[in-house]
Amino acid sequence: MTIKVSILCIISMCTALFLIDATKDVYSKDNSGVSLGGQIQAQIGNDNNVVIEEIDLTTSSGDTFFTLKAKGDIAYAFNNAHSISASLSLTDQNYSDADNFDLQTILSTFGYKFKYSGYTFSLDYRKADAQLGGNDFLVLTQISPSFSFFLNKENFIRLAYTNIEKELVNNPARDAKSDEYGLDYYFFWKGLSDYFISSFRLREEDALDPVFNYRSYQIRLAYKKRFSLIGYQSRFTADARYRERDFDTLVNPVISAFRVDKRRAFSLLNELEVFDDFFWNLELAHVKNNSNLASASFSETEITTGFSYQF
Repeated sequence: MTIKVSILCIISMCTALFLIDATKDVYSKDNSGVSLGGQIQAQIGNDNNVVIEEIDLTTSSGDTFFTLKAKGDIAYAFNNAHSISASLSLTDQNYSDADNFDLQTILSTFGYKFKYSGYTFSLDYRKADAQLGGNDFLVLTQISPSFSFFLNKENFIRLAYTNIEKELVNNPARDAKSDEYGLDYYFFWKGLSDYFISSFRLREEDALDPVFNYRSYQIRLAYKKRFSLIGYQSRFTADARYRERDFDTLVNPVISAFRVDKRRAFSLLNELEVFDDFFWNLELAHVKNNSNLASASFSETEITTGFSYQF
């Protein structure tokens, strides 16, 4: 089995580790208002059905993959009310045999926060550039203002609007602009050690080719818990999502009907802190998409394990 590793990703990972470790004591939030952080992650996994959802491509065959990820964060607090942040991450996922599905992604984010009397206003910008099989594939840009507040120490609400622009480099008919509205509710049963998340999303997407226009809603339920396992600190997450998309602008010519997708996703993740800030990760994820367009229907299961260093 030959697994290709991006030289750029490895250099970025090592550089991020060196720079952040070397400067984190100098640039601490207590001393200067600047805080630095980051993550380096290496994982190996098995996917029983390699799928590219953005273009409705499913292979019906499985493969082993190896993923490297490097992420760096910086934040600056002007005072107790105003702060800014930025992050850059590089993810390199390589398959053992399915070279055409190797995926490299660069994600950059910038954010501003304003806090006043228990309320927080945020403005976030996110841009993702992805290559598939060594070729330019996807550019995704998001701008999202949000408003959040605590009802009390246990209940937290977040409201958000997201403007999305999507460019599929070699498939311009699917280029699209979207408006998404979101509501998140957090119930902190035992603070950050034990809490629940419920989310609701409404989205309307207009594509260059109206056959790809759709309206959707998504429901998410998640549970997060921190606990001790055989003497090690552990973080557990269970996440379930349901999404329904109605492509009701134009009849799909393949099926002579309006396309409808119903997508269910479920994942279990456990992160075990082996050493300080060094975690062993194990994740099981399953996605099932039912569509009246046969080429868009699939079932996919991934099992992934690896290590991450967070600082």
